[in-house]
Amino acid sequence: MAKTLGFYQNFDLVLQRLSSALRCIQEDPEVGHSALAQCMSVNQPVAEGFSSWLRHTGLIISEPHPGSQKRSYKLTPFGKLVYQYDPALTDRGTQWILHYYLATKRDEASDAWYILINKYIPFNSKVNIEHFRSFFADLMGSNTKNQSALIKDPRTALTTYTRPEALAQLRILEKLDNTTFCVRQPVSPPTLVVGFMLLDWWQYHYDETNTLSFSQLGREEESIGRLCLADAGQVRQWITALTGLGYLSFSETQHEPVHRLYQDRPVSLLERYYTQR
Repeated sequence: MAKTLGFYQNFDLVLQRLSSALRCIQEDPEVGHSALAQCMSVNQPVAEGFSSWLRHTGLIISEPHPGSQKRSYKLTPFGKLVYQYDPALTDRGTQWILHYYLATKRDEASDAWYILINKYIPFNSKVNIEHFRSFFADLMGSNTKNQSALIKDPRTALTTYTRPEALAQLRILEKLDNTTFCVRQPVSPPTLVVGFMLLDWWQYHYDETNTLSFSQLGREEESIGRLCLADAGQVRQWITALTGLGYLSFSETQHEPVHRLYQDRPVSLLERYYTQR
């Protein structure tokens, strides 16, 4: 798996720059970092950082050229939809999916974001930066080579959700002062975006079964409950809505089984979302 610590090379997420990098790579999938920097009108370290941000937010994948040191880029199905329907990355649904990829382990892992959302926030209503750094370092282990990232990544992950030029619109966190953040009740994702996150998680972790318990959808790591900071009542509303759309069925019996009815690609829900906005 590619680098997970310090992948952003000390350049915070800025949606405008991410949008610019996405456009440049769509226009030239084999663009190198030097040419990407020129296209984005930034220096090369910034271009390198944002090519990594594109991968970690699920917008592109990187592929090696056979027998060569060079790599080419390809927009993911999500990246293609964003480029077509929301190239400026201003849509709330788009930003929830960027968050989804940062907080899950798929083609790329973003350890500080994953740990913050799945392991720390669910058990803390406030985040002290030093406490989170200690928590993060303990989980990453004493053999971590990139010691500077153990200090920088926790703050970068936290401020991703408070800076207006990043994902503050989701209202996941509020910065109280330089060391303290308050966990908020986020703005709710659109139903079809929730459906994508749920079905993608289901396909990735439990594709061998079409029935899960309701509690799994709200409590497990990477579940919609964890990623969206949602309580059982909110998760139930989403499941009811997705049942009404024909993607799931839900039985309010003792074990509250949720049945997956939809067997197509989860990204199809995003296609529907963007075309119906």
